[in-house]
Amino acid sequence: MNNIQSFSLNSEQYAKHRPQYPGELFLYLSEICEHCDRAWDCATGNGQAAISCAEFFSHIEATDLSVEQIQNCITHPKINYSVSPAEHTPFENQSFDLVTVALAIHWFDQEKFFQEVERVLKPKGILAVWGYGRLEIEPEIDEVTTKNLLEPIDRFWASGNHQLRNRYRDLVLPFDEINIQNNFSMKVEWNLEQLLGYYRTWSAVKRYSVELGNDPVEQLELKLKTIWNEPDTTKLVQWPLFLKASRKSA
Repeated sequence: MNNIQSFSLNSEQYAKHRPQYPGELFLYLSEICEHCDRAWDCATGNGQAAISCAEFFSHIEATDLSVEQIQNCITHPKINYSVSPAEHTPFENQSFDLVTVALAIHWFDQEKFFQEVERVLKPKGILAVWGYGRLEIEPEIDEVTTKNLLEPIDRFWASGNHQLRNRYRDLVLPFDEINIQNNFSMKVEWNLEQLLGYYRTWSAVKRYSVELGNDPVEQLELKLKTIWNEPDTTKLVQWPLFLKASRKSA
């Protein structure tokens, strides 16, 4: 299963089970942009980042390589969705004040993508990319999850995921890097069913299921039911975000 197939399989799961990025992140991005006219959300998935950008920018172009993801997008009057690779788009030169990539740049041909960003970004425009780390709930739940899900699926992560799991430390953006002092995180209140639905959106879980013929989340579900108390009870789930941004020269 290649990367496109893994994100296209059951793509409606992304719209239902992926957590929303914090509003403070997009407020910050709007504040460091010289203008807030047009933004491009690349590898938009179902449009989670694009929707948040629309609160601060006048028009959003949101692209994804997966037709299935675009078919399950979150519609909004300010957002135009289209199918396009990250490295080659139909956009005009110097079209955007901001280019965002949420949890996806590790899949790109980064050299070609940066060339495309150089072409479509306005002078002084911003390229912002981010990802998030392992979620945290409670020590006992986190330990059970590691043993019964993270370890079994470890070999099924694609090579690009290693850059993400390294928190993009080796990712060098093409313009002048912006020193970011802010700390961002995602926080949701989820019950057990919502948590398990999120795990089933993982590409490594899908690869495991296709290759071995069973769902690795089922084993985790049996273990978590014994320590979650009531399955409908919600718990605080948190992910730390890591953000990198750079500004094109004038």
